[in-house]
Amino acid sequence: MEKIPVNGKVIDITTPISPFTRVFPGDPIPAIEKVCTLEKEGCAVSRLSFGSHTGTHVDAPSHILDNGLTVDKLELKNLMGMALILDFSSLSGALTADILEKAFQNAGVPENISILLLKTGGFSRKQKGTGNISSPGGEAGSHSMESWKEEFDPAYLDKSGAAWIVGKGFKTIGIDGFSVDDLYSESLPAHRVLLSGNVNIVECLELGSVKAGTYFFLCLPLKIEGCDGAPARALLISYS
Repeated sequence: MEKIPVNGKVIDITTPISPFTRVFPGDPIPAIEKVCTLEKEGCAVSRLSFGSHTGTHVDAPSHILDNGLTVDKLELKNLMGMALILDFSSLSGALTADILEKAFQNAGVPENISILLLKTGGFSRKQKGTGNISSPGGEAGSHSMESWKEEFDPAYLDKSGAAWIVGKGFKTIGIDGFSVDDLYSESLPAHRVLLSGNVNIVECLELGSVKAGTYFFLCLPLKIEGCDGAPARALLISYS
């Protein structure tokens, strides 16, 4: 595995979790409740409530696949290493194998890249006082899926793009959108191809202020036994 550049700049690309963190329609709304305070109990303790796919998170194979690995069983070494960021923020619609191959060749990257990160602009908008977006009639808003997608309509992987990633031997794919798939998709073909091909999926990264190029990537999901995914802290470390 590529050595960590210990003198490089550390860039936090994690979406923070709060009651204002945007969630996929139907997912639990995050809540943070004080149960002990310094004034009364002499220490501060909070009760946390959020879904397994809240904020920056790792999808385990069991999220989609029968008998798939749960998040606590993932090989952490595959969630760290040299990463390439490709910028597709000017595009919308499907990222096909041809589009990815062209961008990859134009980037002129080293051979030992094990992680691919897709910058699409899908989750990089700051959430200042906007509240959550939930499913229609949800407690955090009444947005329909259609209006929700109009606000978040980034590029996504189609089945050929996902197969290209598997074929290239990447260990992890990350994206700054809510999903590697089309937001309207119910069959989730990209998820199925990637997770069946032993490629980790990281979603809801904060890549808005990060330039395309190569970095050392480190992503550690919470070790929640038997779970289909977990929030994670994701970092980039620059090589210069």
